[in-house]
Amino acid sequence: MKHPNPHLEPENPAEAAYKHDRALLRALYTCQAVLVNGKQHFLHSMHPQVHGGGIDTTIYLVGDPTPRKPADITFPEQPE
Repeated sequence: MKHPNPHLEPENPAEAAYKHDRALLRALYTCQAVLVNGKQHFLHSMHPQVHGGGIDTTIYLVGDPTPRKPADITFPEQPE
């Protein structure tokens, strides 16, 4: 039985990954700073591809040729 309030249901890993990829795409388009290992960077490019039964995304940072996974990237806290 599904929970009556969908906002209280736990998020599955695929949905969480999709939301994170969508936030990364927004950061790429708006030149929003991101954090990698606690340091501020900007995204250079984002390459999604079908891999097995899901989507595998590779991200590159400005000035860094190292491919990154979305899980390596976080967002700085936004002041309220």
